[in-house]
Amino acid sequence: MNESGRTVQLVSGPLQTERLPDGSRRLLRSIKVKVRDKEIMVPAGFSSDFSSLPLLSQILIDSARVDLAGVIHDRLYVTGQFTRCETDTIWRLMAQSGECHANLFQAWLGWLLIRLGARFAWDRARKKSRLL
Repeated sequence: MNESGRTVQLVSGPLQTERLPDGSRRLLRSIKVKVRDKEIMVPAGFSSDFSSLPLLSQILIDSARVDLAGVIHDRLYVTGQFTRCETDTIWRLMAQSGECHANLFQAWLGWLLIRLGARFAWDRARKKSRLL
C-alpha cells in the first residue's frame, strides 16, 4: 500500500460497544470501513481492546481518537486479511481519519509503537488461525 490516493471512509454508522468484565469491548453492531478500494467488515459481537498502547504513550496519544482504528486493527490481526505491514498502515490511516481523528504526530507515533511491539500479537494470531 502506498500513500498516494489515501482514502478512508466509514461506510456504516458510528462505533457502538459494551464493556466486558475483562475491560475489552464487544461491538453491538457491525462496522464497515473502506480503506482505499478495500472494504473491511467487523461483525457485531467482535471483541476488541481498542488500541492497546503502552501506558507512557497514552499521555501523548488520546486513545478516544484511535478507538475505531484499534477495532479495525484487532480484526485484521485476527483474520490475516492483509499483511502485518498493511494492517499496521491501515491503523495509522484510520487514526488520521474521521471527525475526531488523531493528529499527524499521534497517528505516526502509534503506528511506530505498533510496528515495534505488536509482532508477538501478530504471530500469536497467525498460530491460532492455523489451529482452527
